[in-house]
Amino acid sequence: MPDSTRRFRDLRTEQLKALKPRERILKTAIALFNEYGVHTIGVDRIIADSGVSKRSFYDYYPSKADLIAAYLDFWEEFRFANLEKHLKGIKGGPVAEILAVFDAVDDWIGQADFKGCTFTRGLSDFNTDDSKPLREKIDRHFEKFSDLIKSRLVGLTTPKKKKTLLLQLMSLIVGAMAVAHATGEKDIAQLNKKIAKDLLSE
Repeated sequence: MPDSTRRFRDLRTEQLKALKPRERILKTAIALFNEYGVHTIGVDRIIADSGVSKRSFYDYYPSKADLIAAYLDFWEEFRFANLEKHLKGIKGGPVAEILAVFDAVDDWIGQADFKGCTFTRGLSDFNTDDSKPLREKIDRHFEKFSDLIKSRLVGLTTPKKKKTLLLQLMSLIVGAMAVAHATGEKDIAQLNKKIAKDLLSE
């Protein structure tokens, strides 16, 4: 989990004109990349929509890859801040905490700008040598997310079954976002939570 002393700042909820240039660029990128994808939107569009000069843009983000990295960092912080919010105060031990992850996913799926999982898209977006640092961010995200679940499975089952259960739970979590994006079904996370509950009770 992230350091709870560092408060997540959700630029999506702030007025563009009230932000400093670096933040205006990132806020604009968050909206455009999320809606259209990182490869579809160019730097010129972000500069125009954010209202900054080209010089200011490159002062803060020397390359588009630097901006994409900041975009991924934003969603990383959002994901774990959202998880922390749903895990805070949970009673019932590790099983209850794992099930609360589905509530966090349900929360995200229900938000107006939900367009699927940024990190799942990143698995296919960043496959070249030039994009290796970005792909490493994607891989670290899934590893961190997996570790969050894995740490709560300790003591719940045998080591052999733990590996299988981890894969099943990750499939239900990540799959919920994919299905919601593909079909528009907003209740999929809660449906998958019921399956997870059955798996954890075996």
